[in-house]
Amino acid sequence: MKKAFIGFGICLCLFSLAGCGNGKNESEKNNKSSVKTTVTSTKNKKTSSRKPAETSLSSESASASSSSAAAASESAAKKPTTIWDAQKSTELQTFMTNWSAAMGQSYQSYQPGNSVDFYGLKLPDGVLGEAKRQPVAVGGQIVTAEWSDNGTSAAEYSIVAVYSDAATAPYTGKHVYFFGFHNNQPVVLVSMQNQGMPDGALHFEQTENNDLNAGLIRLLLAR
Repeated sequence: MKKAFIGFGICLCLFSLAGCGNGKNESEKNNKSSVKTTVTSTKNKKTSSRKPAETSLSSESASASSSSAAAASESAAKKPTTIWDAQKSTELQTFMTNWSAAMGQSYQSYQPGNSVDFYGLKLPDGVLGEAKRQPVAVGGQIVTAEWSDNGTSAAEYSIVAVYSDAATAPYTGKHVYFFGFHNNQPVVLVSMQNQGMPDGALHFEQTENNDLNAGLIRLLLAR
């Protein structure tokens, strides 16, 4: 009987220890699970907190790019555009100096108020100046022509430069070139007319000199 009580007591102790062990294991498991949940929650919070910031930066970047593009477009719209100006006039003079040397001729630049005697007609004043005496014809047709500082005018032909070798060429071999624009397209007109015509006009033709045509086009495309 006494042995039976002792055995029963030992069993109670063993069950008690097992219960404590299981409780401890369960507690550790619960703690680990709690820690894991906390870590996962923290990671999710960090991830979710970063995403809005990235979205915000992308939106700001897109907004800045859009503003820059709009500003550039507005600036381009406000920038004045002309097909002829003082710089192009200077570049044409350099081109004509080189071309004259290559041709073995001497061409000078003229403009209203500074004309050359071309077979008794003062050019360009005689056809483009305020006191013009003769009309201009191109390809046999009388046209309107005006001097222009920017390449545009109300006339059919806007003349921006005049070059002639009349001051140095032989009497029967003089040339005069009118550089200008017709329908906003560059054109080089040439005349060698040395006597009056029935219609009283100074007659021009479009030059067939490829160097002059190409030179003017390259100059206009330079900027």
